[in-house]
Amino acid sequence: MTVSRYSVGRSENEYMDLEQTILKNKKGIADLHALFIEEEKALARAYELLLDEMRSDTPISSDLIKHVHGRIFSDLYEWAGRWRTVSISKEGTAWPPPDYLSEAMIAFEQGVLSKFPAKSLTPDDLFCKAVGHIQGEFLAIHPFREGNARTIKLVTDLLAVQTGRLALVYDPSDAGRDRYIEAAKAAMLQNYEPMIAIIASALSASRRSP
Repeated sequence: MTVSRYSVGRSENEYMDLEQTILKNKKGIADLHALFIEEEKALARAYELLLDEMRSDTPISSDLIKHVHGRIFSDLYEWAGRWRTVSISKEGTAWPPPDYLSEAMIAFEQGVLSKFPAKSLTPDDLFCKAVGHIQGEFLAIHPFREGNARTIKLVTDLLAVQTGRLALVYDPSDAGRDRYIEAAKAAMLQNYEPMIAIIASALSASRRSP
């Protein structure tokens, strides 16, 4: 069955609760903590599947990003793997309206992703610069209804593996999450240095982890 852009858009703005904190999902989960657990399980499965699927010469592209988002969220959300069709904002931040997303992602692929093929990222400083730029610019676009940070972290972990590195290990503390949010905000002003610093720390942590 073909799902129209408009029906997907409606589902993107539907919730399970009056407070509009729990997005409508295929499993009918109406508890926020339970939904979070299901999303984390789905993310872990996606990592396992995609690390097995990914080839060393697979280019990082907009189509791959869609595929990754679909792998993570397709069991939970109707709109998984599709650019959002609704406008979104959070904590005083508004992202580009949906009518510009296709154009923005084409520019992102051509102007950012194509500049950083895996084979060119041997030096750590260049790898961190590339991943910081990719994540920062992607989060400034925010092309999905939900799950943008998780998706681009998985995508850049695939890039890390292509370069012979381990998946990055981010600071999971509240302070670490706050720093990541602030780095994403800085990237909206084309300041990628805070995100590059976070990637450098995550790369170092990946090498210390057992």
